[in-house]
Amino acid sequence: MMYKIGQLAKEAGISIRTLRYYDEMGILTPSFVSDAGYRYYNEDDIMKLHHITTLKQLGFTLGQIRNVLEAETGGSHAEKWTRAIRNQLDLLQDEKHRLELLERRLLTTLRTVELRNDVPVEELVLFIQMLHSREADSASKSIQRNNRVRQFAPDELPIIEKLPKIDEDDPRPDEWIGLLRDIHHHLEEPPDSPASRRLAKRLLTIGEGWFDGREDVLEKYWEWIRPEAGGSERVLGLDEETMAYIDRIVDDYLRHEQEQQTDHGKEGDCIE
Repeated sequence: MMYKIGQLAKEAGISIRTLRYYDEMGILTPSFVSDAGYRYYNEDDIMKLHHITTLKQLGFTLGQIRNVLEAETGGSHAEKWTRAIRNQLDLLQDEKHRLELLERRLLTTLRTVELRNDVPVEELVLFIQMLHSREADSASKSIQRNNRVRQFAPDELPIIEKLPKIDEDDPRPDEWIGLLRDIHHHLEEPPDSPASRRLAKRLLTIGEGWFDGREDVLEKYWEWIRPEAGGSERVLGLDEETMAYIDRIVDDYLRHEQEQQTDHGKEGDCIE
């Protein structure tokens, strides 16, 4: 079946001017031009237009599209369609991966800004680096995974793998960032103050849920992410000062709860 330029433009939802421009650029030349100058497009041309439209949606320039199309010559009609569609699927997967990386880095930047109430230059540099190197992000993920495997036992690793990650679309990191902001505002509070005890209770509640009640795994993870003396934080927001404050308020809260239970027990003995 052959399509006149006007018919193809109408059915494909694009302008005649665009089809003429593709012809001028040499990326979609009609298979037949009548003596009167009428342009006619066959099925191969439609296939090429399908490919051009998909590549444009992926952000390819017309020059890049021409190069892709030139590399796809040869073969039967079915082979050309199969090859073109497979190439488009590969490109879509690449674009999907790129957008996922972009989303993760944007979430990381957003949560970092929300925690620090500032735009850290280091985070901006990492963001720029990510846009230019997908391999660097994949390598970093692989290194992190290998470090976890070395650190935690097989029965512990699933718990660690399920912990919320700051670069994922998950409400738990937002909950954690909110708690960390509150903690940073109370670092000068004594551990037995009402504010510190409220924070300690929230910390213990989160830890119980995220670590499936495995206190041993929580403690092991806590020591694993603790920065070295004078070193930088290993997890966003958990520098030496913050972790020391958390240690103090949690210890005080647990001691206070134990004393409360002991006092209640003594009162019960007296009543009996």
